[in-house]
Amino acid sequence: MTVMTNIKAFILVLVLSITTNTVIAQSYNQERTALENFLVRMYRNAPFEGVKIVSDYGNTYLLSVVSVKNSGNETAMNRVAQVKSQRQVSQYISGNVTTESQTIIRTSEEAKDNVTVEEVTDIIKEHSVGFTKSMEVLTTFETTSGTKCFMFYRKLDELK
Repeated sequence: MTVMTNIKAFILVLVLSITTNTVIAQSYNQERTALENFLVRMYRNAPFEGVKIVSDYGNTYLLSVVSVKNSGNETAMNRVAQVKSQRQVSQYISGNVTTESQTIIRTSEEAKDNVTVEEVTDIIKEHSVGFTKSMEVLTTFETTSGTKCFMFYRKLDELK
């Protein structure tokens, strides 16, 4: 009888430990999926690019949103998005220094309608130095304008 009780206790402990691990894994995926769905809805409502701090009930995230022209080459688009994200986050955290700025205004007259056309070009040179911790891809999706949107994120310290 004691052997049977020991076997039942062992099976109960085994079932509880497996169930506990499964519940924890599902919780992480549910949190990430909820965050992803919220941010995609927010982007589709009012598109934006750049770095944002996003908070939910107990977590704070550093978010970097990048749009890349859809070239058909997935590897190249992923790399371009990653480099743009790293640059954005580095500038956000470390700041940047503008070393030179020029504005060039070109005017031309079209002979057909005697209309003056102005073209304004700004040339800005920036310098930024910094290191960013790894950013994880949260999601990628096609936008209505034909570009591909990449959302990178990193969990920051929990709110206190």
